Amino acid sequence: MSHKFDLRVGCLMGTYEGLTVILPTFNEGGNIQCMLDALTSQYPGVSVIVADDNSNDGTPEIVQEFSSKDPRVKLLTRDPADRGLTASIMEGIMNVRTEHFVVMDADFQHPPESVGDLYAQLRSGTQMVVGVRKDKDELSFGRMLASWGAHTLARTYLTVMRRSCSHDTMSGFFGGRTDMCQDVIAKNGQRFERAGFKVLFDLLKFLPRDINVVEVSFDFNTRRSGVSKLSSRVILSILRQCGVAGKFAALAVNFLLINMLGRFLSALGLGLAFTFWVMGPLDVGYGDELVTSTVLAFVLAMAYLVVANKYLLTHGRREGMVLGVKLVFTAFSGYLVNLYIFYMAFSSPISVQTWPMFLGFGIAYLWNAVSSALPEK
Repeated sequence: MSHKFDLRVGCLMGTYEGLTVILPTFNEGGNIQCMLDALTSQYPGVSVIVADDNSNDGTPEIVQEFSSKDPRVKLLTRDPADRGLTASIMEGIMNVRTEHFVVMDADFQHPPESVGDLYAQLRSGTQMVVGVRKDKDELSFGRMLASWGAHTLARTYLTVMRRSCSHDTMSGFFGGRTDMCQDVIAKNGQRFERAGFKVLFDLLKFLPRDINVVEVSFDFNTRRSGVSKLSSRVILSILRQCGVAGKFAALAVNFLLINMLGRFLSALGLGLAFTFWVMGPLDVGYGDELVTSTVLAFVLAMAYLVVANKYLLTHGRREGMVLGVKLVFTAFSGYLVNLYIFYMAFSSPISVQTWPMFLGFGIAYLWNAVSSALPEK
């Protein structure tokens, strides 16, 4: 069970020597200096571990220069063969030497002023505290939908396994008692999704069942610099974290929605199934010509559509009017290809099959358009 609070209190001791803030970074050169300035000025005595995942934009050099003036700030240089956000945070936690820690992003989407709220809960005896976004208006629709889907998967799994959970398992802003979390990682770290993105989910899976997770609300901000790391890999990673069934589901999703061949086959199968299902009540005779023309038209038209979406929708601007024009163009041109094949390639088409065929193609098009909208990297 979790309890939700909205606190704006500072540390009762007036010092933060018992706290380490872990900042996992990858190419955060535009943010890291300001974040370190904010943390060290707002929280006297705080320790900071920057777990850098082999950035190539100058992030490590900025941290090293800062560390030369403030030894409480340390750069954790990671093995290039062990990349991943979860792996970075796990290594960061294992290097903490204070009683408590807080994990947060370095891009200011997690406000530095809220670190004190999480630490106040930890100082009061809470073993695990999670920052919960008050609203997600700063997220794009795609990111909001992905976040909701990932959270639903995680919360469902934790509920079924009778583990403590949070109302925002995807926030990435959390803190805990160091010895407890280090013990969990030492005993179960090999079962974590090290190349994944949501270490909080893995921690909650293996924490003692009686752990009370406290929630603290915070204002979710926009990134000050850099780009979002969100991609379809995040959803696949969350699925792989959901046990054996989740791993199989991740394989299926990867093939049917992300892999070009799999997306083509799934869209083709869905469209054909819908077409013949609609044609069933019409008492249309399934002659060789009918079946052959329908299947061949779908194969060629869907092949065109998948390739068009692959190279048209995933390049350049992916929003607003430009994306709308691209969608209309691929849909309309796909219909023209389908129409040409259907009427020109066969000498005696059966007109009654035309509209269910186009309906089926429309269903297949929507499936492919949605799946191709997922970023692949």
